[in-house]
Amino acid sequence: MLIDSHAHIYDEQFGENGADKIISGMDEDGLEYIVCVGCDMPTSELCVDLANNNERIYATVGVHPYDADTVTEENIQRLRELANKNAKVLAVGEIGLDFHRPGSDKPLQIKAMSAQYDLARELKLPMVFHQRDSYGEFVEFSKTRDYPDGAILHCFSGSKEIAEYFVKKNFYISFSGTVTYDNAVNIVRAAEYVPLDRLLVETDSPYLTPHPIRYGLNYPKNVALVAKRLSEIKGVPYEEIVRITNENTKRAFGIKK
Repeated sequence: MLIDSHAHIYDEQFGENGADKIISGMDEDGLEYIVCVGCDMPTSELCVDLANNNERIYATVGVHPYDADTVTEENIQRLRELANKNAKVLAVGEIGLDFHRPGSDKPLQIKAMSAQYDLARELKLPMVFHQRDSYGEFVEFSKTRDYPDGAILHCFSGSKEIAEYFVKKNFYISFSGTVTYDNAVNIVRAAEYVPLDRLLVETDSPYLTPHPIRYGLNYPKNVALVAKRLSEIKGVPYEEIVRITNENTKRAFGIKK
């Protein structure tokens, strides 16, 4: 049984009652848990509702950099309320920087990430970071900050050297379907480097559908294809990758069961 450490099962692309259908099929799909990740205020609330009503779903709460302008004091307080003393809320995320779009407001994104970093430190929760075309700025941000409760770089797309830096900062490095793509040379090099005890698997569903499916919606069950590719890259039996990444995910997020 695998754990999908990062999925958006509430996404409208899954259709009416899509999350319920995914959850009801978890045994058949070989899934032990799914970590449902918030990316704005409404989806953070959806994640918490799904987690509170389904034993094998966990939640994170946070605001993606594309919605950095919504990280107000009022919304930070709402995130605090959602996470505070709720054992099903595992982390603050996904937060971070994304400068892929032309004209990205870098100072605003850094301010929003900083506010949510402070919230995670206050709540003593791990952080889930989204970084795209922004690793240089994130390295600078991280040089003066610590992560005593843990941190995850989700959907890793950086270089081996970036992976080395963040492993030294005690981050977990999470790989998605992108590691299965033919052109993923740098991601594969990073995966070759990342120590087994720092390795996580995810789908980022409904996005980034892995090879050989590649097109169409991505589902949490496809995390098995990510694990299979990592078993090839690391030269480790598939069953061992499943065991290791499950243990790592539980440790990274503080899942006690």
